[in-house]
Amino acid sequence: MYRRLLSVLVCASAIGAQEVPALKQIEVPGHPGQSYWMFVPSKYTPDRTWPMLYCLDPGARGRVPVERFAAAAEAAGVLVAGSNNSRNGPKGPVQEAVNLMFGDTHARFAIDDSRIFVAGHSGGSRIALQWALNGHIAGVIASGAAFEPPGTPKDVRFPIFAVTGYDDFNHNEIYRMSRELARRNVPNRFAEFEGGHEWLPASLTAEALGFMLGTVPPQPAAATKEAEKQASRYELLMATLNSGIDERRAMLRQARKDAAREQDSMERRVARQVIAGVAMGDLDMARQYMAEKRYDDAARLAEEALLARPDNANTWYTLAVASAASGNIKRGLEALEQAAKNGFRGWDRVEAEPLLAKLRKDARYNAVLAKLKG
Repeated sequence: MYRRLLSVLVCASAIGAQEVPALKQIEVPGHPGQSYWMFVPSKYTPDRTWPMLYCLDPGARGRVPVERFAAAAEAAGVLVAGSNNSRNGPKGPVQEAVNLMFGDTHARFAIDDSRIFVAGHSGGSRIALQWALNGHIAGVIASGAAFEPPGTPKDVRFPIFAVTGYDDFNHNEIYRMSRELARRNVPNRFAEFEGGHEWLPASLTAEALGFMLGTVPPQPAAATKEAEKQASRYELLMATLNSGIDERRAMLRQARKDAAREQDSMERRVARQVIAGVAMGDLDMARQYMAEKRYDDAARLAEEALLARPDNANTWYTLAVASAASGNIKRGLEALEQAAKNGFRGWDRVEAEPLLAKLRKDARYNAVLAKLKG
């Protein structure tokens, strides 16, 4: 572990010392609203073809991964593009966004079609892996999510850089994907970092690109008793959490205590994974119910998500909107106040949300809005 951390620190220092050309946002001609962020190495010339990395963020934040990869891409000589329209959601709009980004970059840049790679985080990782199964993709950087259920397909013909945070609720599925790929002799490299469900840090991007380009060797996840025990413990706890609301509250209270421990341990990692998994799962389902106008169910799921993360501002905001939409004005105002208290500052979203209309008649609404603007 010490050697690994030292290597990461040296790599991060070397990358950080470089001057990286500026990123550019590009609008797709003839398709209003469709755009992507682009990084072009300073040595780029169109007289030869270049490797390309396409990035897919679950929240359509194209700049985030492009910025993360820029320094490593400058050193390796790789073009990087990140979609502003591909996000978690219906596959139709995702496919359209990917196709438009793919076509427009090919019209603008000299791309080596034998060295096209895709990086994705969370839902974007699942899309990247599926894209590689269906097309001529040379490799995938899978951050925070593996293949969609039922799991790793039998016919995987591309290398995968499998990376996850120690506290990521999808940590174990990334670990198990790496082990399964190794059993099938599919080249893959497993990497971990201090953090949760998020993009791989900039300190690992050089390693990831190096693996894609063939300069860094495969290194699958090691099958250890500790890793297997951690994975089994997480899966057991997640299954048990659905046994009843009282048991759920008690288990989440204990998980929050374990997660707050100062010293790293398997118990702390599993507790953080459980908390994140419960909160994310409940919040995603609440948002789905909102889209279906099932506001009572959405409010119930948001309340359950708060059992795991009582200080999460976005969950409080979701509860405020769902409560207001279902007619529970009192709870809607309470939730909006808690959202502000816990750091929510999207006053423009609050003002633009039609489902909060009933709250605007109450004086407490104006007080919260003033706090959000302040």
